[in-house]
Amino acid sequence: MRRPASEALDLKRWPAVSPAALSAPARVVFLKRVQAIEQYVQGKGGRHIEEDSGVALRTVYRMIERALRIHPDGRPWGYRALIPHGRVKPYERTSPVRRLAGTNAGNTGAFQQLLGRFEILQNVLRDAIRDRDVLLEQVGDRMRLRGLKRLHTRFLEACRAEGLSAKDYPLNQDDKAIRSLSRTTREWILTRFAGATRAAGARREKPASALRANREVGITEAFDTVEFDGHRLDVRLKILDQDPFGQEQVYEIERIWLLALIDVATRCILGYCLCLNREYSRFEVIRTFERSLAPARPPELTLPGLAYVAGGGFVSTILPETAYTCWRCIRFDNARAHLAADSLDVACELLRSVVEVGPVYSPDERPFIERFFGTVTTCLTHRLPGTTGHNPRDVIRALSDPKGDLRLVVGLDELVELLAVSVWNYHGTPHEGLGGRTPLEAMTWQVRERGVMLRRLPESLQRHLCLLQSPHRCRVRGNVERGDKPYVSFYHVRYTSMDLATAAHLIGRDLHIYYDADDVRTLRAFLPDGTELGELTASGLWRVTPHSLTLRRQVFRAKRLRKLNWSEHEDPVEAYLNYRRRHAKGSRKDATEIARVKQQIAEGRAARDVPAPPPIDRKTKDAELPLAIGPVKPKRLRIPPGYA
Repeated sequence: MRRPASEALDLKRWPAVSPAALSAPARVVFLKRVQAIEQYVQGKGGRHIEEDSGVALRTVYRMIERALRIHPDGRPWGYRALIPHGRVKPYERTSPVRRLAGTNAGNTGAFQQLLGRFEILQNVLRDAIRDRDVLLEQVGDRMRLRGLKRLHTRFLEACRAEGLSAKDYPLNQDDKAIRSLSRTTREWILTRFAGATRAAGARREKPASALRANREVGITEAFDTVEFDGHRLDVRLKILDQDPFGQEQVYEIERIWLLALIDVATRCILGYCLCLNREYSRFEVIRTFERSLAPARPPELTLPGLAYVAGGGFVSTILPETAYTCWRCIRFDNARAHLAADSLDVACELLRSVVEVGPVYSPDERPFIERFFGTVTTCLTHRLPGTTGHNPRDVIRALSDPKGDLRLVVGLDELVELLAVSVWNYHGTPHEGLGGRTPLEAMTWQVRERGVMLRRLPESLQRHLCLLQSPHRCRVRGNVERGDKPYVSFYHVRYTSMDLATAAHLIGRDLHIYYDADDVRTLRAFLPDGTELGELTASGLWRVTPHSLTLRRQVFRAKRLRKLNWSEHEDPVEAYLNYRRRHAKGSRKDATEIARVKQQIAEGRAARDVPAPPPIDRKTKDAELPLAIGPVKPKRLRIPPGYA
């Protein structure tokens, strides 16, 4: 077998596969094949690939040859060709057809073999479809043919005209191959939506709206163990908003959460996220995971006098080879968002990490993330005007009280910049627990001098971090008689794409939908067998303004309670903002909602395309999964405060 050139393989162009859609045995085989091919592209030797992934080198060659074949959709088969027991080319029968009596099994592919021998029989079927001698009828989600008996009689007459006798297929079968004729004709009609619509008697096709042009102690290796937690910032915040009349309004919002992930060995903050909800959920936990994996983008500073120190930086910015690096063990507390099934599935199944939860009443088991939050508190939030202090009787709260003047309160945009500079400078400040080195120096020594092995996220997941979310099952709807193109309904909004809108055969089938909970304008759809269908776009003005799944739920809840309504040509997100602005002056909850929506709009419009660094391997370790139950009551840490 010819050895394929690893330099010619562009895995970034291969269509992805959802491993969650496969059975457990098939998923194991598929992931091993993916690992073997990615190692082959990296230039690893055949012995290393066979020992590490358990896949023979000749199997790797065969999988690559299958993956490079062209799919009927015009793209290469890609990762779809690695699914166990999958076919990359249609079945072709070579054995002669037998006469069957009392059974229907044993003549697979006989009808296609017959059409391949006699081209005139193919023309009979195509002429019948073109002349609408056979019509398509949709009953619910099922498709059936009208005029099939007439077509069957005409087909048998053509067979006899070609010299076929009673001893030949299909005349020697009990049913005269009427079921194969029906199945083949229906498949040919459903190949294109335009043909299916015409066969169903529709006079016109309705355009798809989404397609219109519109606007720890003992831990010495980096990335071995990390700690995760959330902390509510002790500071009052405000936002600046422009009302529909163009005037600037100032609103005070509620306190917000800071979620962070810290590496135990180097004390580096791998990623953090701000949550404007009253309580953070599993979506924010997974969002923090995504930001810890993806390359970081420092925000542009606008505050006068604010600057990044020379020795600091974000880990993935200074060390690009650490992007998309996973960790062996992650430590949680017993918060509900941490123990949610989706959060544990991402940590255990996709990131292949061990989760340690608890123990209860002992925050000293996760001292590093708690001390980082203490550092943020003492060095940032307690030094800002409007801080709330540790408690209502804290003297810092009284000294920093703005006395009702919101001009002295820190804005949300200002806090984002201050927090980014704090994390950047924290990485460049000497740490006693690291022997006087900075966290960034410790990480650089671990990665570039010590040469610690890094276990990276699979390349297929690097390009589609939305696959870290749990899939949502949606049924394809549509009606060929009325000309309704195929679509899916996701939380009250229709979605479709060019590929889905022309695939009439998908009507009635379920798709696996992955989505970004912070921006649901687009979805990623996968077929039931795990192969990728592509991106689906929201219809109407729902695809214009970035918005989260939570926001959409609140918009439709307000509409259901008759508090909000919008016209066909009005942006529902903007209508919701105007609805909240009416109560924002006297309600911090409404003001926080405005801030959350505007933050989602700003983040959704920002460019997120970051090139992935070259993949690097890392040795993995196995461990148990100890879980603790019950609430956690915070106690004071016994370790000294500060990090310098």
